[in-house]
Amino acid sequence: MTYLAALEDEVRDVVARAAGAAAPELTYSLYRQYQDTGYRYGYEHPYFERRGRLVAAGAAALFDVRKEGGDGSVGEDILSVLADELWRTCDEYTWALPAHAYHARDDDMRRCVDLFAAETAHTVAELIARFGPLLPEDVVMRCREELLDRVFIPFADDQRPMAFEKMTNNWLAVVAGGVGMAALAFFPDDAKRLAMILKRAQKSMVRYLAQFPDDGGCSEGMDYWVYGFGYFAYFAEAWRERGGPDLLLDKKVREIAAFPARVAFGDGRFPSFSDGSETAAIPTGLMSRLVERLGVTVPYLAAVPSFASDFCHRWVHVARNIEWTSERVLGRRTEPGAAYLPDLAWVVDRGGAAEFAAKGGHNDEFHNHLDVGQFILRAEGETLLADLGAGEYNADYFGAARYKDIHTAADGHSLPLIDGQGQLPGLDRAAKVERYAETGHGAILTLDLTAAYEVPGLTAVGRRFTWQRHGSLVVVDRFQTDRAMPLEELYISRIRPTVEAGRVVWEGAKARCVLTWQGPVVLTPELDTVETTGHRGEMESVFRLRLRCSVEAGATRLESVFTVERKEP
Repeated sequence: MTYLAALEDEVRDVVARAAGAAAPELTYSLYRQYQDTGYRYGYEHPYFERRGRLVAAGAAALFDVRKEGGDGSVGEDILSVLADELWRTCDEYTWALPAHAYHARDDDMRRCVDLFAAETAHTVAELIARFGPLLPEDVVMRCREELLDRVFIPFADDQRPMAFEKMTNNWLAVVAGGVGMAALAFFPDDAKRLAMILKRAQKSMVRYLAQFPDDGGCSEGMDYWVYGFGYFAYFAEAWRERGGPDLLLDKKVREIAAFPARVAFGDGRFPSFSDGSETAAIPTGLMSRLVERLGVTVPYLAAVPSFASDFCHRWVHVARNIEWTSERVLGRRTEPGAAYLPDLAWVVDRGGAAEFAAKGGHNDEFHNHLDVGQFILRAEGETLLADLGAGEYNADYFGAARYKDIHTAADGHSLPLIDGQGQLPGLDRAAKVERYAETGHGAILTLDLTAAYEVPGLTAVGRRFTWQRHGSLVVVDRFQTDRAMPLEELYISRIRPTVEAGRVVWEGAKARCVLTWQGPVVLTPELDTVETTGHRGEMESVFRLRLRCSVEAGATRLESVFTVERKEP
């Protein structure tokens, strides 16, 4: 199948390199790094490289078995790498990450069942179930011993709660789904042990689905839809194929499955709200199965995701992409139009000459940012006004200093600052949607943002977006104050703008965005450059435009007009 050829070449290359090079070590110094400094990637980069070697060997074996005209055998070179990587995985002190040590019961990291221990358990269990007869017996036996001791025995003990079971986010689906699928592969004949694990997994799945709103929106962003809902769907299908209940036959599941197509931009990128990314890789196997089972619409998927697209190298995505992908899901173009999710308060207008997304919501969402009223502008495949998405995951990012990071902070979003103050965190720091309307050529969204701020003398703040698909956005912010105070309109981009007389221009490779402002209030533009680290620890520059003014007590109206233009080739 030609659409899998690039993935096959990629995994075979990884296996060839693994055969000739030692795997990176997980030393004690790296293990301690998170506890000592809060830095995660010193340990996690080699950890995920090791998982990549294991998953690539499994994927290459799967390609061999499925080869057209082949005899179902697997090359000895691949089996040798697979055996070594399985053995090496069994050698690891823990399958969990140091950052998740708080999930360890009795401080026992060996039996800590976090996201990545669950993923590893599923990888190992499914690989020995599929290829065990071709592998050395002592490798298989050791894998079985490690799976029982590290994961299945702790998980089957339902008298002792696990930390993830108190959560209401993707952890529920990933841990329960990973362990559940591992058990389905591992216990074909032990009905009693399997039933104990599946019963516990199902409880988590029920809790996972309950946290979604009726519109099926995922406030964590598209990456976490892939992660959490992906593991839910993979587990649901594995259990159904073993004669279990059909967990996909639920109205809310259908709404959740429809989320990617509803919010995707025309080129297959996504709004990077919360800790999402615009380049989230949608597994084509997962989408193929959801289309087959539920008849959902497909977002634009140009190709089967590359092996490198999943930094963590999860076996389930790669294996199901190989086994489930249908060519019918590839290359479907998105028709121009607007989508609105009323519970999530997201609007996405895509497929036209320019594209727009905005959000309401509240400031206690999963992977929350202080971003009520945030928006994104795109054209010609470029993001001109951006949402920065996830920052570098470290101890501070998930601790008390979370909102000091520009990715999560109010002043890292295209929002007003009022008397120098941004939005505050909290469930009650929410937007109220006053109006949403599709106009036939765009959309209008009006939000009351008053609750998101707590500024003495501020009595009301609202924002109205008037969007036209040909490339015009008018943002009107209204303020009511009891005293004089400074105001700032912030606009965020990864493109350095040019400040000119009466306007600001963001020049992309194929499109530009021109900002002008209207009204009696004098606005003074200033430009900040913030150097920061992105989600994977890479350095990135963020450009923050400030339109400053001072206002007297009373009502103030600030109008910003954005015009998006295609550049001549």
